[in-house]
Amino acid sequence: MAAHSGCRRWALAALLTASFLISTAPAPAKAVSTAPAKGRDRPLTVGGPGVVLDLAGPGVARFTATTAGQRLSVVARRKTLTAGDNTDLVIRHDGADVAEGTLLTTWSDLTVDFTAPAPGAYTVEVRPRAAQDHGTLQLSLAGTTTGTLTAGGSSRLVSIGKPGERAFLGFETVAGRQLTLVARRGSIARDEYTHLEVRGPGGEVQTAGAVGYEADYRTLDFTTTVGGRHTVEINPDTLGTGTLTVQLVGTVTAELTPGKPTRLTLTRPGERARVTFPAAENDQFRLTARRTTLTGSEPTRLRLTTPVGLAVADGALTTATPEVTLPFSASAGTYTLEVDPEGLDTGSLTLELTKPT
Repeated sequence: MAAHSGCRRWALAALLTASFLISTAPAPAKAVSTAPAKGRDRPLTVGGPGVVLDLAGPGVARFTATTAGQRLSVVARRKTLTAGDNTDLVIRHDGADVAEGTLLTTWSDLTVDFTAPAPGAYTVEVRPRAAQDHGTLQLSLAGTTTGTLTAGGSSRLVSIGKPGERAFLGFETVAGRQLTLVARRGSIARDEYTHLEVRGPGGEVQTAGAVGYEADYRTLDFTTTVGGRHTVEINPDTLGTGTLTVQLVGTVTAELTPGKPTRLTLTRPGERARVTFPAAENDQFRLTARRTTLTGSEPTRLRLTTPVGLAVADGALTTATPEVTLPFSASAGTYTLEVDPEGLDTGSLTLELTKPT
């Protein structure tokens, strides 16, 4: 469950504040009605028209989940509802709380994301904390779009067609695979964040980030911890709609031989590379990297790690510094050079491993 409105950067602080206010605010003047406010008895439907509650105290709206595991979002929009204090939303099923969120006084809307634990009837209880707050609040119910991705495959256009809607894309992979999720903004507004999250088969988070207003793309590197069905969630921070293009790119691998230059080519935006070579105890090396046809102006990061994964040297190739040399003393085992463009750079670079004479 996640609640968001405006900018999520302040969501944690806002919810902590909300929790304090709940604990100190007096109980509502009257109990929640079993009927929607002012007799509005039209149920919420996924993607359907909103229901307007005319509140002079607590109010209720209803909807039905068709299956267990259905991913839904309740969207609340302040119309004429006054904002003397925060307004709480609680989603309930079979007498138990399923999800909740708080429409803060400074927010005009709120989205509460959740997964239905079972099919059947649900209620949305709306509780203004201030007894004097009154006016209208519109509730709507958003669903999700679904699809598939192929690890190392082509890109996919994702469309968010309804306010509050999320997208979920599934992909199969094996444990230990190094992947990069590349997300590029299409027509989704750039004034707020579009959140990205990759989860494993058991729901464990593999990586998370967002496409923000500071850039029109985002790359998220991760290594899968288990094999099986993974999921990418795309969740706009606002109620805006539009498109985003996403792709899962793999990692280029190569081996270095001392004294033999190796040309390394990155063909897909967001692609990384891992280059390995063996070393003996106390070997002395110089690893030189040169830009050749890399197209972008952003740095390409280089990170050299020991057989046990410790960083021993690092550097960056840029247009101003097209060549970098990393000297180091080795221990026995296999060393790894990680090549990671900061942007969506493609093209080639040349690597050369030498032993000083």
